[in-house]
Amino acid sequence: MSQSGIPKQPPAFDDPLAIHIKVDPALHFSSRGHGVETSYIANDTRTGKFYRFGNREYHAATLMDGTRSINEISDQIQLDGVFWSPNDVLSFARELVQHKLATIGTTDSDLLSGPSTSPSMTSSSNVVPGNSSGSTGNAAGVAPATPGLQRAVGLMSKLLSQRFAIADGDRIAMRLRTHVGFLFHPLAMFLCGLLIISGIAVVWNHHDAFALEIKRIFDRGLWLWMGVLWCVLKFIHECGHAVCAKRLGVRVGKMGVMLFLFAPLAYVDVTDAWRLHRRRDRVQLALAGVYVELIIGALAAWIWYVAPVGMLKHFAAHVFLIAGPATLLVNANPLLRLDGYYVFSDLLEIPNLRDHGRKRLVAWIERILFRLPMPECRLNGWRRDVAVIHAFCSVIFQVVWMSGLVFAVSTWAKGLGLALAIIATLLWAVLPLVQWMYKIWTTKPREGLWLTFYQRRMLAVASFVCVLIHTMLVNASPFSRRVPVVVRYHNEQIERAPVGAFVTGVYVSCGQRVERGKLLLELEQPDLLVKRNQLVDQLDATSRKSIQQRRKGDIALAEASNEKADSLNRQITELDRQIASLRIVADRKGQITSPMTDRLLGRFVKQGDEVIRVSDPQEKELLAVVAEDNMVAFHNAVSSQDPAAIRLRGGQRFNVSLEPLQPSATRALPHDALAATNGGPLAVQPGSDSSRPMLVQPQLQSVIPLDVVTSMKVESGQVGRLVIPDDRTIVARLSDYLSEKP
Repeated sequence: MSQSGIPKQPPAFDDPLAIHIKVDPALHFSSRGHGVETSYIANDTRTGKFYRFGNREYHAATLMDGTRSINEISDQIQLDGVFWSPNDVLSFARELVQHKLATIGTTDSDLLSGPSTSPSMTSSSNVVPGNSSGSTGNAAGVAPATPGLQRAVGLMSKLLSQRFAIADGDRIAMRLRTHVGFLFHPLAMFLCGLLIISGIAVVWNHHDAFALEIKRIFDRGLWLWMGVLWCVLKFIHECGHAVCAKRLGVRVGKMGVMLFLFAPLAYVDVTDAWRLHRRRDRVQLALAGVYVELIIGALAAWIWYVAPVGMLKHFAAHVFLIAGPATLLVNANPLLRLDGYYVFSDLLEIPNLRDHGRKRLVAWIERILFRLPMPECRLNGWRRDVAVIHAFCSVIFQVVWMSGLVFAVSTWAKGLGLALAIIATLLWAVLPLVQWMYKIWTTKPREGLWLTFYQRRMLAVASFVCVLIHTMLVNASPFSRRVPVVVRYHNEQIERAPVGAFVTGVYVSCGQRVERGKLLLELEQPDLLVKRNQLVDQLDATSRKSIQQRRKGDIALAEASNEKADSLNRQITELDRQIASLRIVADRKGQITSPMTDRLLGRFVKQGDEVIRVSDPQEKELLAVVAEDNMVAFHNAVSSQDPAAIRLRGGQRFNVSLEPLQPSATRALPHDALAATNGGPLAVQPGSDSSRPMLVQPQLQSVIPLDVVTSMKVESGQVGRLVIPDDRTIVARLSDYLSEKP
């Protein structure tokens, strides 16, 4: 007999249901009670692996003593009230043989070597290795893999993920237990829990300062340092699992490093955790690594809070970020098959939660797309719905998560990263999709030349998907682009103080209609008059001195005096202009819109302070601020002459005719209401003149006039969005969206 228990000689008879099978005596069973059903954990003492059996599988395994045939076992199961067909028992026996958990007669063994024809191998059988992420063996209708394809898949899998055992985890756990084992004492866990809560509270109450600390995390100069810190913390994480396992009496296997997409990750083998009967012990062991990291994160939070500004404070902030939020997002996330998943599964009392949920989710998809009958579900009541919801959320999350990882690796590692991205796409998307399509295609044998119902549905679904992909790649997006707009007065007169001065006269009030040339305000700056008089005196003295020098024949000195006189004249002219500007008059006919004119009298205003506004409420316009990547789409929208929809904050909606863009882009903030610091949509940064911020990115502008009716409905300073058609494809739109993310 070969290593797989399958002989090379041909079978003596052709009835696979007549074979005799015997479960290996090295397989030891122990029961586990769950809310769904009682399951059984089988420990293979030869390999140290664990397998989970359901009630039917365990009952069938107890009957496989080598003296009964598959037919006899099926008959006995039926008599015992378990509804399992002979083909289901045969598929289960094939699972056992493939996992080397059972042996068969030498004349019968070849009858199990063919592909399964019963759906029980994936939908009914619950024999799942303790270290496996799903069922094994080929499901019904799945294309059998050739040896060459299997070798290629194995090689590609090793390129994506490899494990390297480094040390005996049991010895390390034994040594660490004497030093840090007290952390898992109930009193210590309570105190550490308070420490963790306090650390989170410290960061929460000072989140603005903490955000400034971690902004440098995206600095490429710190990536190596962050990678080293990540590796150290994850090693401590795995040591936490090992110490907790040793404290609970679980044997710890090898510790080492796993390279996943060339990213180093520590691991520890605690497969014997299946021996734990109490659920709280299994939950404690699963959360031990997260618990230890959160303790480190809490200590780092307090160090960050009390440390002075410097490298130590910055280092503590990064430690908290990786040991706290990053650990909760990854390790404690129930949507990833890590610590959080096993805790979630134990709390719900749904063993093998992901496989149950994903099988049910796939069955729903097959029913909707191909009208395949729904297989029997081993879960009942709310657990069945929770499993499906969890499967749906985990698939969406993992697609986004793994796509991000693959994209990051392909960008970082250039050519090698691109090769890894192609391999990952083949293994995680293309091959599973091809196998699933083959399963649907071969669900029902074809009769003659006519395609079966499932094959016709497959062609229809595939055609629809191809058309959809073509549409996303070629056709313009049906969605819209949004351009920020703000309402402002048309040709508004905004007067600012030319110099620092006192308001000595206010001749208008808010809401008053004024005519062009009307005196609005008078300002007074005595220093200007004093300075002007001084300059006039200097000018007179210089002029007399120049005349005297000419009479004496000192032509050069006379020319110098004349130049000084010219300079004094220019200064006097500038002062005269400033003094004249202290009388503010209306440059247009309109209405006073400044709200606090009654408080101006006697007030000192600084240079540049706004003092009064004159505008017409019936004359307003929209200022559209267009980013450079929206320029082409905006030009196309203007050329189409179609009205564009406007939606302002406050609920006002109306349509306008677009106007062409102004020829040059600028980083000057066109309106204060557009700044993100004031709740607007545009990012700003401090400008060279600290009194006014500047835009982060240059923006183009378009001024769109409003009619009288619309002008009376809206208020100046209202911010909104202008909607224009999108000229990008859906794929390009998605790519631009992802590239904008940090």
